[in-house]
Amino acid sequence: MTLLLYGAGEADAGPIVGTGLGDQPLRGIADGSLMAIVTDHEDPAPLAAPGALDDYERTVRSLMDVRGILPAQFGRVVDDDEAVRAMLRRRRRDLLSRLDGVRGAVELGLHARWLAGDGAADPRSESDVAYLRDRLETRQSARRLASQLDPLTGLARSIRRTLGTADLPALDVYLVDRGRVGEFVALVQELGGCLDGVELVCTGPCPPYSFA
Repeated sequence: MTLLLYGAGEADAGPIVGTGLGDQPLRGIADGSLMAIVTDHEDPAPLAAPGALDDYERTVRSLMDVRGILPAQFGRVVDDDEAVRAMLRRRRRDLLSRLDGVRGAVELGLHARWLAGDGAADPRSESDVAYLRDRLETRQSARRLASQLDPLTGLARSIRRTLGTADLPALDVYLVDRGRVGEFVALVQELGGCLDGVELVCTGPCPPYSFA
């Protein structure tokens, strides 16, 4: 028997209702002011099949609709109730701080990619020197693009920014208040209309995995 962990939240946020993977009933394991939300399973860990991933995220979303929660990454399993309580005790201060940081917020992803012929280095360049020069120019272009996306940070509580590959020059994740999601998406569309040779794709909203 193992416990599949969906996340951690405040113990006094109300009763746990609903089901998780395999229609197993959700239940809470509390230690002090914190509660972990789990389901019981016979298998050691769930397989990361598309259906299971979708069901897991739906469960986490339903929990977020009624309580503040730090979502766990899919497949996080714990041996038993006492191991869960030990984890909550060990990480109490960090979990409470992170819970305060994500309460009422969701995660939005932003992928930027060059349109054909813009910015990407060509591995078939005539020489290694030319190829390296192209790579440098691509990285410089990616840095300029990142600065052009800076207005989005004003709508976010926090951001995880990555200078990506030649094909994906920006791969950013934003923590945004639920009430500002529409404003954020509208600004992405506005910025996308002003950028030459770049396509912006906004994904989400999702549970704030990257900030939990």
